[in-house]
Amino acid sequence: MADDTTTLYYAGEMASLGALQTTCNTDEMNLEKNLQSLDTVLDSGKKVTEAVYKATDPDTLGALTIEKFSEEKKDTAAFQGKAYILTQPVDVLVFR
Repeated sequence: MADDTTTLYYAGEMASLGALQTTCNTDEMNLEKNLQSLDTVLDSGKKVTEAVYKATDPDTLGALTIEKFSEEKKDTAAFQGKAYILTQPVDVLVFR
């Protein structure tokens, strides 16, 4: 069975959550896969945000909103993750 996931790595110097949101929405459209997770990892010693995309519902591509984590909104989020913004780890919520 073919692997239906794609993993991309975004530079830890990403300028803002808005820039990350735009990047992820663009990549969803280009890959025709939905973002499934965000996590902070080291790649050859450099801080990067790991984004995993998976083939799921094509009707929801490119409709992400990424916000800083808040306890009040966590139950309505598609998932919780972590991302590097200006090389600092930030807990995020992703909405669809």
